[in-house]
Amino acid sequence: MKLLNLGIILCLTGCTAVGEQSPKTLHPSAQHTLQQSVYQYTQDKTQYLSAFHDLNQDGQSDAVVLLQGLDWCGSGGCTLLIYQGLPNQQFKLVNKTTVTNPPVYVSQQKSHGWKNLIVQSRGLGAVQLTFDGTAYPSNPSLLPALTTQQASEKMQLLISNP
Repeated sequence: MKLLNLGIILCLTGCTAVGEQSPKTLHPSAQHTLQQSVYQYTQDKTQYLSAFHDLNQDGQSDAVVLLQGLDWCGSGGCTLLIYQGLPNQQFKLVNKTTVTNPPVYVSQQKSHGWKNLIVQSRGLGAVQLTFDGTAYPSNPSLLPALTTQQASEKMQLLISNP
C-alpha cells in the first residue's frame, strides 16, 4: 500500500499540466473580491493560498482557497474553501473541506458538471474530491486513496506546498 501511495505521489508531482479552460482574462479586482469573501468567512485576516480555475465550465473563474494558520490547520491538515465565481467578479462559498494538505490539483474528469480535485490526506496520500451535485466531500480522510489509473490522468497543479 505504501508503495502504491509513493507511486501516486511521484506521478502527481510529475504530471503534465493541462491548460485552464477559464475566461480569457481575470479581472484585476478578482483577487481583492476573493480576499473580501475569505474575510467574511474567517472574520480575520487569515493567510491563505489560492488559485483560480473554471471548475464548472460556466465561463467564470472559480476560486480554490487553502487557509493557513493555527485557527485553520491541525495535525491532519488545513481547511480548503471552494468558491463559485459569479458575474461581476463576485464569489459564492460552495464548499468547506477540512484536513486537506497541498498540493491541490484539478483533474479533467468531472462529477455533476464540476471538475474533480486531488488533494493530499495525511496517512492516505492523494485522494480525489468529486462534486456530488451540491458540494465536494467535507473530509478527505474518509475517502479512498487515489488509484494508479486516477493518478495517471492529466491534471493541473493549482496550489503547491508553501
